[in-house]
Amino acid sequence: MTDRLQMFIPLRKADAAQRLVYGYATAEAPDRAGEICDYASTKPQYQAWSKNFAKATGGKSLGNVRAMHGAVAAGKIASIRFNDAEKRIEIAAKIIDDDEWRKVEEGVYTGFSQGGAYLKRWPDPENPDLVRYTARPSEISLVDLPCLPEASFELVKADGITETRAFAHKPPSAVRDWLQGNIANGAPAADLIGDFFDALEHDLNADPIHEAGLSSLLSRLKTEVLAVLQPRAQKFAADPRVEKLATETDALRKLTAELRPQLARMTERIEALERTPVPPPMPPGAAAVSKSAESGVDALAAELARLSPEKASLVLIKAAQSQPKRFG
Repeated sequence: MTDRLQMFIPLRKADAAQRLVYGYATAEAPDRAGEICDYASTKPQYQAWSKNFAKATGGKSLGNVRAMHGAVAAGKIASIRFNDAEKRIEIAAKIIDDDEWRKVEEGVYTGFSQGGAYLKRWPDPENPDLVRYTARPSEISLVDLPCLPEASFELVKADGITETRAFAHKPPSAVRDWLQGNIANGAPAADLIGDFFDALEHDLNADPIHEAGLSSLLSRLKTEVLAVLQPRAQKFAADPRVEKLATETDALRKLTAELRPQLARMTERIEALERTPVPPPMPPGAAAVSKSAESGVDALAAELARLSPEKASLVLIKAAQSQPKRFG
């Protein structure tokens, strides 16, 4: 789920004499994405945002108004009202840019879209299928997201006459032109692709898109997004040395897996040898005598004691010759 926030709300009225466009910045109602902007927690965020603009502009602007969430500064927020009873934030945007105002009069722009970020999200306590969120605004944009054919808004002309204007039908070529203009102006690719798919999501009744020129633009846009999001991966993917290094790494990983149990067994043997006591050093020609050997010498001494000195001497001589290390 993305952290970029965009909520579309249709325009309600436009005043040609003052170039004012009326609508809601946000409202506590489910949108097409299954989300609800929580009015109570979002209201302080809008108050702080608007207060900062008023302070920075000496009260001339209560917020920034852009076109299509892009780089074009279309105008400013002339008034903002927090409707606690209806749980919505009502705004009047003064459009300064001539081209953008002409799009309002012609019905090209169909609504406002709040731009910013999600400050917090949580399940709606009354409907678990919906998600509530706290919005942190950064701008309000005029947008041309296509709407239902019967959608309309009121236009108060300069002479005071009120007309009901239908929003202009946007053919597939308009989407192409929008993409082409934003790409040519260097709009960030990652943001642009997000805005484009947001537009497709809202455009449930749009005509099928099948122009070759649009397909080419989409392919170019996809390439630019990949270059932005994965520049290192694209750079190394074409390098044959990377593939060779990957193969060698896999071989080393396999060899390590095979050697690991052998190293474990060798370690156990070394530890067992370290726990075995080492016998004391022996001088050259010496032999270790066990207790059983000592008991044999004692028995031999007892036998010799019963013999005469001559016979005992002969027995000892023979024993020394047969076992010199023991009796020598």
